Formats: sequence, C-alpha cells, structure tokens
Amino acid sequence: MAKNDITIVSRGGLLNLPTKTFKVDDRTTTSDTQIYAGEPLKIYGEEDGNYVVHCATGDPEIGTDIFAGIAKSPDTATTTAEGTVEVYLPMPGVIYRCKATTAANLADGILFDTVCFDLTGTTFTVDENEGSDENVHGLRILDYDADADTVDFVISPECTILGAGLNA
Repeated sequence: MAKNDITIVSRGGLLNLPTKTFKVDDRTTTSDTQIYAGEPLKIYGEEDGNYVVHCATGDPEIGTDIFAGIAKSPDTATTTAEGTVEVYLPMPGVIYRCKATTAANLADGILFDTVCFDLTGTTFTVDENEGSDENVHGLRILDYDADADTVDFVISPECTILGAGLNA
C-alpha cells in the first residue's frame, strides 16, 4: 500500500484528533498487507471484530462496514504475529483529502455526492465515478481541486465505529 493516500484537511474545530490503538491480526489470517499512515481502515469481522484491516474498493458502506478511521502510523503485525496500529478516529466535521479515481470527472456535478473508496493496486482514491447513493455509500464529497486531482470529503457517521447503527 502507499503512504498518506488520505490526508486530514480540517480537524472540524478540534485541537487534536482523538486516536485509538487497534489490534491488527497476523497477515496470514487476514490476507491483508502492511498498514501505512494515511490509509483507511475498517473493523475486521464487522460487529464481533476485534481487529482492523484496510478498506477495500466499495468501502465504507452504511449498514455493512464499520469504518475505524485513518491510520496514523504503520502497524506492527507480521505474517505470524498480531500487532497494533494507531488510528485517527472518524470524528464528525473532520474533512479529508484524497486523489480522485478519474481526474477528468472533477466537476461541480460531483459535489455532495455520496461515494466510496477505490483501491487500485496499492493506491486508495475516492471513486467519484460511482454515482451517489445516500443509503449505502459512506463518503460525502464536499469539494474538489481539478488542478491537483483531489477530492475533499467527510465520512458518514452512520458507517463509523462511533456511530454505526445510528439508523438501524
């Protein structure tokens, strides 16, 4: 995976973003790769999960995924041993920035769409191509920069570790 695919643009008025240390299962069990700072993470095993793994293409989804946050640091797991990772918790009002999946699509028509991440190779992007779905997609596009090919977004509290099941 790549470092710092996702950055924090605004802390939503917080002086410091809260963090939590999560467990990371060994890579053989999860078939996951090294977690690096700036990568999106979800709970592994959903409601009964005790570990985090990378988000996949199409994550986070409301009612399916529990988004844990953005990795602050690399994890310490190995192929045979569990580890930990420090994660920025997904607080309301925090604005994130990430490259768009298709830069040519960056136009006012994507503003406020709800979409998900795309993972191509080792790079996370925001999939502005996906089409908005308020009931499923966990990222809301707030702005874009066509020159830098980036999208600014917030994460729906309905799919986060702090608010999952709000509408259930």
